[in-house]
Amino acid sequence: MAKRTHYRNGDEVGLSCGCDGCSPSMISGVLCHEQGCPDAWRDSTVDCSECGFAFYPESRFRTVCPGCIDDGTED
Repeated sequence: MAKRTHYRNGDEVGLSCGCDGCSPSMISGVLCHEQGCPDAWRDSTVDCSECGFAFYPESRFRTVCPGCIDDGTED
């Protein structure tokens, strides 16, 4: 597996294994985190609770996309 330096959401990876919370494997060309990895959310999309757009969250429990936050529609 090639060393990666960033998660899909843009955060930097500190460890050389490709994840700061586990030792991920590459399965059929897809990076797979170990079960229970606390950092797996950084590589997963979330559907916005306001508009339904799929986005990569900047923080673990974010459910509203940046576009809706900029529009001021977040409660």
